[in-house]
Amino acid sequence: MNKKVSTTFSLIVAFLIALTQHVASQPNQAYSVAINGKRISLLKQNTPVLTIDSISFNFESPSSLKVLNNSPDSLVIELLYPKVVDFYGINKVQDQTAILTITHKEGVFHIRSGPRWARHFILHLGDMNDHYFGLIEALYPENKKSPDLRGQTIDVEVNGGMSRFYENFASAVSSFYYNPKGYASYVNSFARGRYQLGINGKTSISHETGKLDWYLFTGKGQDIYQQYFKVIGKPKYVPLWACGPVVWRDENRGGSKEILDDLKQLGKLQIPVTSIMVDRPYSNGAHSWSKMDFNEKFSKPAEWIKQLNDNGVQFQTWIASATFTDTAFPGLLKGSFGYIDLSNPAGKAEFARRLKQNQYAVGVKGHKMDRADELFPQSEEWYDRTPETERKNKYVYLYTKVTDSILRDAWGDDNFSYTRAGIHGSQPYLSGIWGGDVRTSWSGLAANLANAMRASFMGFPNWGTDAIGYLGEGRVPDDLYIRWLQWSVFNGICEIKIDGALGNGEDRAPWHYSPAVQQAFKEACKQRMEWMPHIFSQLNTSHKYGPLMKPLAMVYPEDVNTYSMWDEYLFGNTLLVAPVVSESKERAVYLPEGKWIDFYSGEIHNGPKWVNTPLSLNKIPVFVKANSFQLRGNVFGGNQKMWQKETAHYMDVYYYAGEGSTELDYVDPVTKRSDILKATTSQSQISLTIPAIDFPGDIRISIPSKPKSVLLNGKPASSKYKDGFLIIKRLPMQENVIHVQF
Repeated sequence: MNKKVSTTFSLIVAFLIALTQHVASQPNQAYSVAINGKRISLLKQNTPVLTIDSISFNFESPSSLKVLNNSPDSLVIELLYPKVVDFYGINKVQDQTAILTITHKEGVFHIRSGPRWARHFILHLGDMNDHYFGLIEALYPENKKSPDLRGQTIDVEVNGGMSRFYENFASAVSSFYYNPKGYASYVNSFARGRYQLGINGKTSISHETGKLDWYLFTGKGQDIYQQYFKVIGKPKYVPLWACGPVVWRDENRGGSKEILDDLKQLGKLQIPVTSIMVDRPYSNGAHSWSKMDFNEKFSKPAEWIKQLNDNGVQFQTWIASATFTDTAFPGLLKGSFGYIDLSNPAGKAEFARRLKQNQYAVGVKGHKMDRADELFPQSEEWYDRTPETERKNKYVYLYTKVTDSILRDAWGDDNFSYTRAGIHGSQPYLSGIWGGDVRTSWSGLAANLANAMRASFMGFPNWGTDAIGYLGEGRVPDDLYIRWLQWSVFNGICEIKIDGALGNGEDRAPWHYSPAVQQAFKEACKQRMEWMPHIFSQLNTSHKYGPLMKPLAMVYPEDVNTYSMWDEYLFGNTLLVAPVVSESKERAVYLPEGKWIDFYSGEIHNGPKWVNTPLSLNKIPVFVKANSFQLRGNVFGGNQKMWQKETAHYMDVYYYAGEGSTELDYVDPVTKRSDILKATTSQSQISLTIPAIDFPGDIRISIPSKPKSVLLNGKPASSKYKDGFLIIKRLPMQENVIHVQF
């Protein structure tokens, strides 16, 4: 190495070490940087986390570099690339330079460059037996369920996949990946990308753009997702009603009468729901949609939607950003689907006009957003001249952003929008992802669960399955029907399809099935209603805690046993859920390090270990993490008023005792006020601080024996000990401080 290059690398070392001093000052987050030849290594506690071999533009690596500016929080480097003939010049040879800027703040590295001559970049990273999670929801390749993408080549570009995978149109992608060694990578670009991960000792990140805008987030899972959401924006608010059970049909052939009859049947069976969604066809125009109104079968929508609302149920519709064969719409892209150019002000304005006038004016509050991932006219020029390499990904982003703006203009935060085609950066405008047109089979259920884990790793906080399945003919076996319902309770979005495949075939509404299925349907929806305050708080604090459905490798990155796990996850910060995805009579569940309490039996297990759980058809394995809170109760009546004269609203605070301190954010479902529940536990005492909560209810503490004394706000508390819980009546509308002495 010549003296100039050696000096330059010394400056880089000094600078990057200075950059990491803030992180190094944090407990258990000792970061440093080491140089070996031309390789820069980011270290955590002297263990390599990330190595950068080189940054190529137009497939060329730099021949030399020069430091232009060195300050405490930024470094500017000039990279010199080999001389090449200008593509449009005649025998014109020119030097090619790129300015690389590296900044650092609070554990986030931001690396930027954008030479005008570049059309492509590659980040060459060394391989240290790394594991990679995220990038794609589809089970690519070969329908493999493991979320670990090591050894794979992944293309980051929205592609529905059609029938190639079990899930059929699981279309979320992202240029974000998570590495359990303590960092995540995010390229802030919609340009199509290719990620080659741990192949022949190398990892490379490439995107078809000359603009490099690269973030490295450091820390553990929760830290990483906090940093990510600070960059792309806080995830969209989810209203309380959207946290409950949603039922829908692919085709309401009976129109509004059928919708009202479904509500009536649900009431007869005392099955609680909070929303009903109608899929296409319900409109006039091309593909029974392009007018975006309600056709004759759904006439007088204001009247029947009001009937739904009066019975405690909100209403949602299917929408598309395409008009299909209807060309009487301004700002369309050429192509067979008639996609709206969402960069064209005229197209956006007409889309907004039709939705506001025909749907929001009569009470529609949310949408299932479809079709942005099919037959997209990628080569057609856009109004804003978006480059061709960015169009497919950017279109999905614009679909979420434009739809959110129209909904928000009509309803403020009280709206819900979920899609199957998601992309990084859309989280502030998107309520959730649904996992595509899943097959109605055991293998379809299993595949969709694996999709959920991948979507969470990408940083989508809210995800849901088409419960009972979308594709597949014939009657659904009772056990498959029941298991899918039980899993959907612990999805971010609990949406249940009640008609046959593609709207055809035998109807799947519970009243056409056995009493066992009807009871399971009822119990699943009741359980979901009880979890609504917890789900509401967890979703609306995802900017702090990360995705709701957390894969085990996200929470336990040091445990290599979790890397290939796709069939169990943490639901929020407290429950380990192990869905049943086969006809087996027994389920092996892996419990990571810590104390775990069987949610149903109260049996205590100390991890890490495998537990073989005998299965009954009335529940799936669920374990509670010791030293954690839960919020459960009845805070939203939904359609329960159909069989209850009065619905008593309440919310109980559960604390499962452990050792040490913990906390949980609480978001009030009515006022949206945020506060924090806190607990500190030792062998001799438990101390809880419960903020003022608008709903009445109890504080229930899971402990093995009756305590010696219980104080509430410094005074002896009236309490009882039953079935392993110490039960204390909570003082409403004021802070509750509990001291339990053993």
